[in-house]
Amino acid sequence: MSLLTIILAAGKGTRMKSENPKVLFEAAGRPMVDYAVSAAREAGANEINVVVGSGAELVKAHLGNSVTYSVQKEQRGTGDAVMAAEEIIKDKKCRVLILCGDMPLVSGATLRNFVEEAEHHPVSFITVDVEKPFGYGRVVRGTNGNVLRIVEQKDANENEKRIKEINTGIYLCDGDTLLDRLSRIDTKNAQGEFYLTDIVSEGAYAYKAEDEDEFMGVNTRAHLAAASKMIWRRRAERFMEEGVSILDPDTFYAGADVEIKKDAVIYPNVYIEGETIIHSGTTIYPGSRIKDSVIEENCEIKDNTLIQDSFVGKGSSVGPMAQLRPGTKLLGENKIGNFVETKKISFGEGSKASHLTYLGDADIGKDVNVGCGTITCNYDGINKHVTTIGDGVFVGSDVQFVAPVNIGKGALIGAGSTITKDVPEDSLAITRAKQLIKEGWVSSWKKSKEKK
Repeated sequence: MSLLTIILAAGKGTRMKSENPKVLFEAAGRPMVDYAVSAAREAGANEINVVVGSGAELVKAHLGNSVTYSVQKEQRGTGDAVMAAEEIIKDKKCRVLILCGDMPLVSGATLRNFVEEAEHHPVSFITVDVEKPFGYGRVVRGTNGNVLRIVEQKDANENEKRIKEINTGIYLCDGDTLLDRLSRIDTKNAQGEFYLTDIVSEGAYAYKAEDEDEFMGVNTRAHLAAASKMIWRRRAERFMEEGVSILDPDTFYAGADVEIKKDAVIYPNVYIEGETIIHSGTTIYPGSRIKDSVIEENCEIKDNTLIQDSFVGKGSSVGPMAQLRPGTKLLGENKIGNFVETKKISFGEGSKASHLTYLGDADIGKDVNVGCGTITCNYDGINKHVTTIGDGVFVGSDVQFVAPVNIGKGALIGAGSTITKDVPEDSLAITRAKQLIKEGWVSSWKKSKEKK
C-alpha cells in the first residue's frame, strides 16, 4: 500500500513574534519544513502533501513543485488541519503518515522503523518518555496499559501534567480509518478546536521511540536555538566518526549539504554553509565562514576569513582576515594574505598577494607577485573591465591597474605606478613624477613662518 505523508505547516507561530511562517525559520541553516520533507522521503513516502495556512504563498514558493498542497482556511486545531487534506486522502487507498513541520530533529530512520512496525495497525502514533514533557499531548493509559486517550497540554490538569510519556504528534493511519475518526471528533473544549490527538480514543498502537530529543517541537526562538544546537552537534559527531578533527564540537556549525573529507582540521567557531567541500589535510582556523565553495587538499584558511562561491586550489593559504568573493579561482599553491579582497578572478599556480590588495575582474597567470596596496580598477561607473596579467609578472607596492589593460609575461611594474596602457613582455613599466630635492628647504620654510 502506498504511503502518503501529510506535513502540518499551517500554524502562525505566534510565539516566534514574526510575520513569517514558523516552518520557514531555519534550524542549523535549513528551513524546518525541509527536515520534515527529507525525513518523509527517507521513510518511503510516495507522496508528500503540505498543509499550509498562514504565509501559504511563502511556503509554496520555497518548496515549489516538490510536494502537493492543501489549505487550512481557519486555525481550528490539528485535526482540522489534517481534514484540509481530506480530498487527497479519500482519493487514494493508502496509509497516511502525519508529521509536524516544526519538528526538525525527527530522523528518517525512526520514521521508517515506525512505519514498518505499525504496518498492521489501523491507527498508530509515536510516543516517547521525556524528563520534562512539553509541546504535545500526554498519553493517558488504563490499568492494563492500553491507551485510553491523549491529552493536549493546554487542557491537561495538574495530575496529567506530571505524566512523562508524551504523544509526539506523529501518526500513521489507514486513510479510511483516519477520515472516519476525524469526522467524529468532539470539539467541546475551551478553544472549540479539533484535536488530532482524539483519534486514538477508540484504540491505537503506541510505538515507543528511544530518543526524546528527536521529538522536540519548536514554538519559540529559544526552542529553535536549542534544536539548531542539537543538529549542529550531530553533524559534528558524524564528521568526527568519518575522520575529521573538530577541536570543539559545541562551536562547529556546518550545513546539511557540506562535505568534509578525513584528516581535515576544524577550529572553533567556524561556519561552513551551502554546497561546500573541504578536502583532506586542510585546516580551517577560528572565526572563518565558507559558503558554496571548494577547498582542495592541504590548504590553510586562516583566522576570520570569508570565502563565498569560490575555488581554492591545493596547498593554498588564505587569510587571516581575507575575503574571497564569488567567482574567485585560486589554481593552487597560492597565498592570499591579510586584508586582501578578490572577486571574479583566476589566480594562477604559485601566484600570491600577501596583504592590503583588491583584485577584481582579473585573469592573473602563474608565479605572479602582487605587491602590497595593489588595486585593479575594474569599474568605470558604468561597466566592469578586465585586467590580464601574464605569468611571472612582478607587481610592486601601491600599483593601480586601470582596466582594461594587459600586462605581458615577465614584466615588472614599479612601485607607486598607475598603469593605463598595455605593458609588453619582459618590460619595466613605471609612472612617477620626477623626484625633486631642495636641501635646507624645511629650516628656511619654518623660519619664514615664525617671522609672520
